[in-house]
Amino acid sequence: MATRARRKREKEERRQSILRAAREVFFENGFHQATVEAVAERAEVSKGTVYLYFESKETILALLLLEGLRELAKRLEEAYAAEENLPVDERLRRLGWAYFRFFQAEPRYFHFLMAMDRGRFREVVDPVVYQKALDTSLEGLNWVVRAVEQGIEGGTFGDCDARQSAAILWATLNGVLELVEHPLRREMMGLKSRALYEAALETVLRGLRVVKENQGGA
Repeated sequence: MATRARRKREKEERRQSILRAAREVFFENGFHQATVEAVAERAEVSKGTVYLYFESKETILALLLLEGLRELAKRLEEAYAAEENLPVDERLRRLGWAYFRFFQAEPRYFHFLMAMDRGRFREVVDPVVYQKALDTSLEGLNWVVRAVEQGIEGGTFGDCDARQSAAILWATLNGVLELVEHPLRREMMGLKSRALYEAALETVLRGLRVVKENQGGA
């Protein structure tokens, strides 16, 4: 029994060692430039050993991304501040700026998120890992949904689809962050990153209020 427990512990330690090596390699070189060979070399194991623990490079990425998504979900939960009686505008602003601060503090995880969103990623990732990443992403988005629901129930916003409105807000903010990552596009917009982000956030909030005003005048 002791031998089985030791082997299980050693196996998990080896898995974590490879994952740490992958984090270093991916952070240094980016997802597309990083290779399983480089991860194996950094972890001081064979390439075959890496594949014993992880079925693909994309699965390793998904596991690393899951770390970032959990950190983001934690920040969003703190920003939502369920125990505080906050106006909906303030709550949504807190959520929006929590995402911006995450982007500033953890840019490499943001890059992983963009890599995961492209191509045939879902088809080549372990389904269990992919589902965990999706569930954690939804956990973060649901804080925004709850805030929009507060605005609808409190009469600040009109009668709209809370999940759709939250998705539009998140897609807008995500688009701004992608935009400001590209120097040429950032220069083309002629705005500092923070100013552009703030303008996008306030535009969506005004849009939610317009829905209420239009319904009130109907």
